[in-house]
Amino acid sequence: MENTPQKGHPKGLYLLFTVEMWERFSYYGMRAIFILYLTKALLIDAKAAGGIFGTYTSLVYLTPLLGGFIADRYWGNRRAILVGGILMAIAQFLMFFSASMYDHTATAIPVMYVALGFLILGNGFFKPNISSMVGSLYPKGDSRIDSAYTIFYMGINAGALVAPLVCGGFGDTGAAADFKYGFLAAGIGMVVGTIIMVMYQARYLVTPEGEPIGMKPSFYRKERASQGIEEEPQKGLTKIERDRIIAIFIITSFVIAFWAAFEQAGASLTIFADQNTDREIFGATVPASFFQSINPIFIVAFAPLFSVMWSALSRRKREPSSPMKMVWGLAILALGYVLIAFSVKGMGMEDKISMFFLIGMYFLHTCGELAISPVGLSVVNKLSPKRFASMMMAVFFLSSVVGNFTAGLFSGLIPQPIVKEVIVAKDGAMSKKELLETTAMLMNKSENPMEAAVIGAYEEQLKGEGKKFNREKMDAADTLYKKQATYVSGDLAEAKNVVFADRMTFKDSLSEVSLQADITKKFNKNKNVIVRNITVDGEHVGAIVFENSENSLFGFKINTLYAFFIIFIFMSGATSVLLFLLHKRVEKLMHGIR
Repeated sequence: MENTPQKGHPKGLYLLFTVEMWERFSYYGMRAIFILYLTKALLIDAKAAGGIFGTYTSLVYLTPLLGGFIADRYWGNRRAILVGGILMAIAQFLMFFSASMYDHTATAIPVMYVALGFLILGNGFFKPNISSMVGSLYPKGDSRIDSAYTIFYMGINAGALVAPLVCGGFGDTGAAADFKYGFLAAGIGMVVGTIIMVMYQARYLVTPEGEPIGMKPSFYRKERASQGIEEEPQKGLTKIERDRIIAIFIITSFVIAFWAAFEQAGASLTIFADQNTDREIFGATVPASFFQSINPIFIVAFAPLFSVMWSALSRRKREPSSPMKMVWGLAILALGYVLIAFSVKGMGMEDKISMFFLIGMYFLHTCGELAISPVGLSVVNKLSPKRFASMMMAVFFLSSVVGNFTAGLFSGLIPQPIVKEVIVAKDGAMSKKELLETTAMLMNKSENPMEAAVIGAYEEQLKGEGKKFNREKMDAADTLYKKQATYVSGDLAEAKNVVFADRMTFKDSLSEVSLQADITKKFNKNKNVIVRNITVDGEHVGAIVFENSENSLFGFKINTLYAFFIIFIFMSGATSVLLFLLHKRVEKLMHGIR
């Protein structure tokens, strides 16, 4: 039986809103620049960087199982949130230290992994417990809970909105040395959120009757004992409870496909924004990390409209069930990828699309998200037996575990430039290996998307010698190149005693140098390759030809952006159809809960 409707929301909701906002500011601020830090500062190639990103973001959603269990059994929500906040603050400051040492990868990379470990563990304590506390603020069956989760979800996205602008503004400046300031801002945000929680939790985190929520289980046992209430023996699950838990698992499994496609935002779509999107507006270049604010901007703008829409449909007895809302969410997600796939079809390697196609895709993805994520949080809270509330919330986050891990694997399939051919001048002044070494030296720490391709090709040349490209050694040599050192390469006299910063160039245009006629004829009009020419003192010494990498998924060849985005159209579209076919069965397992 539902309680009498009440107006407004308890102040505890707005405390949780604020704390969650700062925690999400910290998380999304770091995430906005993480893939760029990996690829542009640490010079990790896109495929390996996608794997690191996906593993991190998936484990972030796995540890809530541990955090939910410990809170339910031993610590309570409050202590778990405090421990999680402290661990995540420490982690962000470790990321700051890692980025401060980015040019010494032997130190920067291990420190980064330690930081990621702290973030993963800290989030496990924080996330499920703050989410489950929202429902604890209301009496059982209170009709305000759906609205409360929508407001709470806006807090998540308010933090996610500001984070890329602040952390990206400080960190994604085009200079690798500045990433540390983005991580520092994320750390400060986490400290602020933790302090606010400590200061106000005793005052505002209470039930309508004034009983504190989120305390240790032993606290409630003592309270009941002091009131002469005997502890009831722990009963097994009823059939209805079992059915509802099965429904939670089914819903969770379908949401995996949503997150696998949606979470490309932090990985492949950030690389896409950086390399393949025209980001010029009014003479200024919009940082690629800023595009991660588009989704939360739309969330904050449209979440209230979705809430009003669901309420209006409910009054007319036409509101879709939660599973049916998720069907629509997956379908709209697929539509977003249809838009971006259409925009890149037939596009050459050096072509760029208008940023408004990317913005349009994010708008559709936001509509899909609003039909899935807050709806999922609310229905899990309703379906969960009270004694397993945090654990069931953690189970729902399992969809993000598998979804984010899959997203990382898929993001590594995005086509990236690789070296197709190395052409040296006919006079034999440089060998192919020397030309690659020279280019790698010239490009070292340049943040050019083709830098990793050149280094990879150079390392292929070194395989027989058992050597690898030594970034630290190259840094030292690169400094000499730019200041005073000599470079001797075979019989190329012009390469001796040259200040390379002034005289050596990596040309972008075929017309800037006098190319051999066969190179021009072979590649100049081929939009599926990129040719870059190396000159010393104005003399053309060679060229490097790039093409897109080629991967495959279940026999499907992926060597264009169009083929890459087709994966997500099929994944989300097929999952939407399957859930539509099963939604009546899921509704039956929910036993009247919509």
